[in-house]
Amino acid sequence: MVLIIFTREGLEAFQAEIIDDISAIWHNPQLLTEAECELFQNRGINCLELPQIIDVENNKSTLWALEYVEKNSPDQEIMIECL
Repeated sequence: MVLIIFTREGLEAFQAEIIDDISAIWHNPQLLTEAECELFQNRGINCLELPQIIDVENNKSTLWALEYVEKNSPDQEIMIECL
């Protein structure tokens, strides 16, 4: 499963639920620190920055992010942060 995260709040909400079958976290640029990326990578989770900042309150923007991840991820089971 792939997670798409846009905000710190979304990351915090999902961290309690991050389970063994997460293969990647796609996130807004500069959302994750190097230490966080290293922590996830040590658990076998790839951390990938989206090519542009996504405004979670903009539906078109979040749909664009979903389509982008679908095109660029081999894992098609995707969970996306929504407010």
